[in-house]
Amino acid sequence: MKDFVYELHSFMELDFPIIFDFYKMDSSFSEVFYHWHINIEMLYFISGNAEISINGEIILASAGDVIIINSNYIHDIKLYGSECSYYCLIMDNNFCRDIGFDITENIFCEKTNDPEIVNIFNIIIRESTNKRLHWKRAIRALCITMNILLYRNQIVINKERIASKNKSELIKKAIEYINKNLKNEFSLDDIASELCISKYYFCRIFKEITGQTLKGYLLTTRCLHARTLLKKGNINIVECAEMCGFNNPSYFSKCYKNQFGYLPSCELKT
Repeated sequence: MKDFVYELHSFMELDFPIIFDFYKMDSSFSEVFYHWHINIEMLYFISGNAEISINGEIILASAGDVIIINSNYIHDIKLYGSECSYYCLIMDNNFCRDIGFDITENIFCEKTNDPEIVNIFNIIIRESTNKRLHWKRAIRALCITMNILLYRNQIVINKERIASKNKSELIKKAIEYINKNLKNEFSLDDIASELCISKYYFCRIFKEITGQTLKGYLLTTRCLHARTLLKKGNINIVECAEMCGFNNPSYFSKCYKNQFGYLPSCELKT
């Protein structure tokens, strides 16, 4: 069994819950190793060929193809040939849910060259490159259109998640529990009880799959949530600490500085 890790995306701006990047693969960068994440990811290939493994299924992508990686699907990307290039679009699952599209509860086709989707990608590329007035708002609006196109043309099935006892499903369920209870006090025993497994086994597989300890993951997630709240600008440090599960504001400030390199009070000045 190949190793894979959970990837936690950080969206730097509250009103821009989107990651859009360009990648070129060649001999110096020929593989994106196995990982998974809750947010939907779309890859638009511009040149060359790549081999994408999604939940064990191999898909060959070439110029003009769009690869759709569904929520919580384990995947990697390998160069197929001498070089290739592609754009990567990641949309925050909370953003999708807020506009009426719950991508975590649906499955979409994993490969398409739908001209409407390709056209939206090309417009996003132009907006991202030219950075004209309101370009981020434009991309945000285009992502709403992208969700509409996914639901109109690419949906395979509305799925009921059936929890299984394999390692990845257990950790997915644990992360869902953590995200729902960030502001509450809970223990390792609480999570293990929720999963109906021993806390020792849970600690071992959590580290194995996510590459992080439970404590490390929890601190990172709480600090990311705190940064989002602080950027809204309508709460103070003490309130933010409590809403993110920190009972001690001083400890919160220490953790925040370790995570981002500056104190949470700095967010209030921006």
